[in-house]
Amino acid sequence: MSSPHELHGYPRGWFVVAWSEELPPGAVRPLRYLGRDLVLFRTEAGEAVVLDAFCPHLGAHLGHGGQVRGDAIACPFHAWEFDGSGACTRIPYQPQDAKIPPRARVAPWSVCERNGVIHLWHDPAGDPPAWELPVVPEVDDPAWTPWYTNLLRVKTHPREIVENVADSAHFPVVHRTEVVAFDNEYCEHMATQRTEGVAVPPGGGRDHFRIEATYYGPALQVSHMQGVLDSVLLLAHTPIGPHELDLRFAVKIRRAGARTEQFAAMYVDNLTRGFHEDIEIWEHKLYREVPRLVDGDGPIGRLRTWYRQFYAAAPA
Repeated sequence: MSSPHELHGYPRGWFVVAWSEELPPGAVRPLRYLGRDLVLFRTEAGEAVVLDAFCPHLGAHLGHGGQVRGDAIACPFHAWEFDGSGACTRIPYQPQDAKIPPRARVAPWSVCERNGVIHLWHDPAGDPPAWELPVVPEVDDPAWTPWYTNLLRVKTHPREIVENVADSAHFPVVHRTEVVAFDNEYCEHMATQRTEGVAVPPGGGRDHFRIEATYYGPALQVSHMQGVLDSVLLLAHTPIGPHELDLRFAVKIRRAGARTEQFAAMYVDNLTRGFHEDIEIWEHKLYREVPRLVDGDGPIGRLRTWYRQFYAAAPA
């Protein structure tokens, strides 16, 4: 019998599938996320579109050889064209007055492009988006750098990453960070961590910092940090399969002189090193449904209760 606490399938929420700058007009990319084969393309007018990958005609993958034509993508096999709603709009070798079969369509996905990031909405029940994505005001502010991005492939379940919101005790052990103040707040689809402390970088020194990091749903976190450098961190993880995901992160830094871009690149390197410290643990640990917790562990139980809302009920 399944435990009532087990997580089944993939959660409901927004998931990052690409950075906007990776997809110029006319570009086509095959995707494999949430256990599905998908195709991402940008129309000639600039709209980002995600569809199920396989043509309903004879099953070609639209992301491997498909071409953008106006606001549609043409199948690489027989050039059937599908628009952003998934409907077939043209079969080139069919007479113009012939009716296109109504079932000649592929499933579309809700897409939101915001903050220089392309997101898709997933809901196991097929319901429309239940909340809006946040606007990061620093994106269009010339006082801040552009996004400095990275992507890591991680063999773990997304819940392991999300639990960092509540796990205050791992910071000094894994990341050499002294935590002075730590607090969590949970409200509907949002989970916020507020932390103050002192980081001890590998190169030496002591960096005093204050962070407010908020998850908007199960897979997108935006953090604002005040410290030696003021920064914004966007963290997103998108499941590929049950125990594998793409971990994306992007950093913006408030400009503070000619070396700001150099500092931003160093910051990304430090973050990458920090994530690898977590990954070494995530990829080899066992998930405890009923952990033996003690005072000082952080509100892990509250975090798990909040996180379960994004999953469908366990099968009977």
